[in-house]
Amino acid sequence: MSAGPAAADRFSLTYDGVGLGFVPLGGVTVDADVSDETYEITATLQSRGLLNLFERTNLRAEASGIIHNGVVRWRSYDLDHRYSRKRRVINMVVGEDGAIASTIEPNYRLWGDPATSDEQRRRSRDPLSSVVAMSIDVGQTRRCSGAYPTFDGRFHYLLELAGGEIDDFDDAGYEGDVLKCSLAYIAVAGFEQRDSGRRRIPHGEVWFALMPDTSFAPVVRIATPLSAGGATIRLASFRRARVDVQLTSTP
Repeated sequence: MSAGPAAADRFSLTYDGVGLGFVPLGGVTVDADVSDETYEITATLQSRGLLNLFERTNLRAEASGIIHNGVVRWRSYDLDHRYSRKRRVINMVVGEDGAIASTIEPNYRLWGDPATSDEQRRRSRDPLSSVVAMSIDVGQTRRCSGAYPTFDGRFHYLLELAGGEIDDFDDAGYEGDVLKCSLAYIAVAGFEQRDSGRRRIPHGEVWFALMPDTSFAPVVRIATPLSAGGATIRLASFRRARVDVQLTSTP
């Protein structure tokens, strides 16, 4: 007895980060394995250039989960962040009841005012899974719409997509349509009072690649406005592999 074919898309993406339009900030790599039912994604960031003079950063994050009727439900998130001769490791796992169990070393000394509540944690996804959810929603609808509650172990914030314009793109190995969305970052909980000026950063922009035969639209560009530092992460290389698997079962 045999079942129908299953398919998975594997994306290997690299990005360059620049500030104020020309100052190199660092490199980002993303590897995503997305099927109709599951996903795994890994991201790394390494600072370079001018940013190293202020805060040398090396970050690796991983997330995985399931996709049910097009809805992303995350299950685990791991972060290893080295910065300014310090290191913090975060592990978060979603239980069967939806509660989040987390291990943070070293633990945070402050949790913000107000701190993120259990209910806010339950309603959120981890940062990488939020990106996967946005990419799937855009790939399915070709629209910039929706708010994505996100929790990273301490901070709870919303990522909101709006606007929408389809344009041509031909660079770094990808040629095709992109959907240009407005991106808002709204801080909700886990922040200190001194961060009040950053609770709502003016809208930036994020571009998603629109491709046939997949419901996943990977990010090819993210830009923040000058008032938020003027940083841009732009695609440097793009690779996609589509894997078709014929599932069979035997007695």
